[in-house]
This record gives sequence, C-alpha cells and structure tokens, in this order.
Amino acid sequence: MKNDEQQDGLTREDYQRQKQAENEQFEKRDRKRVQVERDYARTHAEAEPEEQEEPTVRSTAERKSRNLGKKLNWIIFGLIVAIIVVYLILFFVK
Repeated sequence: MKNDEQQDGLTREDYQRQKQAENEQFEKRDRKRVQVERDYARTHAEAEPEEQEEPTVRSTAERKSRNLGKKLNWIIFGLIVAIIVVYLILFFVK
C-alpha cells in the first residue's frame, strides 16, 4: 500500500529514473551471478577429473522414448496392414 502511495506522487520522469535504477541494479547482480557461476564451473571442472559418465536420467529417458517410438511405429504399420486386409476381404467377398 505504501508503495502505491509513493508511486502516485512520482512524475513519469521520476518513475522512469526509478525503473532505470532498478534495471541497472538487476543487471549488475546478474553480471556478478554469471561471473560467479563461471568461476565455480572453471574451478570444479579443473578440480574433478573427468570420469566415465554413468547413465543419466536424460539418457535413460531418451532411450525409453526411442524404444516407445519404435513400438508405436510397428503398431501403426500393423494397423495399416490390418486395414488393407479388411478392405481386400470386403472387396472380394461382396
């Protein structure tokens, strides 16, 4: 409520300055955060030797997705063949 009262008394120019200052503070914090993340990644990449990767959740999910896709493709193929067989039976039986 207090913020609303303060903003009511601001001119557009004051409001723009306030928003610009907030954006600059955000960008400054963001640059610092990115720099800290890079430093962290750099130090941990050097500290830990690369080990053989264990199967991750992502690779497991990708493998399951591929297997499911293959099964679905075979099912679709079977349904198409079944439809063709039914049409041939209906065509020749009349």
